[in-house]
Amino acid sequence: MCTRYTLFSVVVLSLLIASCAPPAVDMAALRKTIDDYNAASSAAMVAGTVDSAVIAYYAEDAVELPPNEPMVKGKQAIQDWIAGMNQSGMKTSSMTFTVSDVQASGTIAYEIGTYSWTGSMGDMPSMTDNGKYVAIWKQQADGSWKVAAEMWNTDIPMPPMEMPKDEKKK
Repeated sequence: MCTRYTLFSVVVLSLLIASCAPPAVDMAALRKTIDDYNAASSAAMVAGTVDSAVIAYYAEDAVELPPNEPMVKGKQAIQDWIAGMNQSGMKTSSMTFTVSDVQASGTIAYEIGTYSWTGSMGDMPSMTDNGKYVAIWKQQADGSWKVAAEMWNTDIPMPPMEMPKDEKKK
């Protein structure tokens, strides 16, 4: 009788533990979403548009962390920020994202990669920027994946800073 009770307890406990585990993430579907987003983002950047198809990949409360600027909070604010970049005179001639790692657990995933951007700003000659990025993805109630946060920065070193002339004499 004790053995039967012990076996029953082990089975129930195992079922409880198994039911607490997060469901397996469909990594192929997640990776397809990421690749589709990166392709749509690249195309929109080259076209110089704020593509609604790109904005649709962001969660309502998404956060952008652009380099050397304050964070941009919310889907509409991100759309406005992108529009401002397009209106600033920045022209993209090519944009390539290369995903190096995607990991997920439960309803959270992250994407790490590199980018290569070629373009111009105003009357400046064409230039190329290479850098890296990270994007945090969150699975929504409907099962879709949306960008919750992303940040990027260049691999180009900052120019050396010079002390103001009056500071050098001290």
